[in-house]
Amino acid sequence: MATYRLIEFAELDSTNCYACANLGRLAHGDVIQALVQTAGRGRWQRPWVSHVPGNLCLSFVLKPAGNPARLPLASLSQLLAVCVCRVLDTYGVKATLKWPNDIQVDGRKIAGILAETAVQGSEFLGLVLGIGVNLNLNDATLVTIDQPATSLNLVLGRAVAVTPFRDSLAGEFMNSYRALLETGFPLIRGEYLGRCAFIGSEVEVRHAQETLRGCARDVNAEGELVLLREDGELRTVSHGEMFPNLRGGLESARRHPGLPL
Repeated sequence: MATYRLIEFAELDSTNCYACANLGRLAHGDVIQALVQTAGRGRWQRPWVSHVPGNLCLSFVLKPAGNPARLPLASLSQLLAVCVCRVLDTYGVKATLKWPNDIQVDGRKIAGILAETAVQGSEFLGLVLGIGVNLNLNDATLVTIDQPATSLNLVLGRAVAVTPFRDSLAGEFMNSYRALLETGFPLIRGEYLGRCAFIGSEVEVRHAQETLRGCARDVNAEGELVLLREDGELRTVSHGEMFPNLRGGLESARRHPGLPL
């Protein structure tokens, strides 16, 4: 069983910010936890509501050896998303995944992941993998979030203890980490796809350069999203944020019956 060092704080601006700022003196496998965050953030610098006690705010410090160009860094965040789903299973809650690494329950976000790579010049220093899980939020707090969200206590109808959830998640992730480095995304691809509710749906993927629209056909062996475009082109997308394409339908898929749903 993998071991890790837990470093706990009553309050931080952000566990990821702390880990990145102190990466030089932190060791591989260190896990940073804050009971509350005053400036929690997600992807695209969006705020993450984490100023309320009783929720999970955690960052993993990872310093894998070897050539970072060959390391499946993006797949590590997808592994963490799968591990969150495994832990939620033990609570009797079935979670789904929204590519690349959002965790949802009944179509509402319950957890989010922020991965940050640290480099100095051309030297790879490590990866900080942050996770926030809504364990004990009320409806009044949830409505302040800029997207549909939920919390485990509301799903279960009872309060949730943070420490058992944290320990289960950290154990799941660290025990699978080495195998993921050796095997890559194929280690979890079947499990990941089994959690995907978006395959066969019209989606759009937004990133800084462009917005892509099409039918989500697959997640390939690299963890990338495969889109079928309106013109019949299959486009592989390696990064971005996925949303339902409410302007579309399945017409693009129907016009190309040779490509299986």
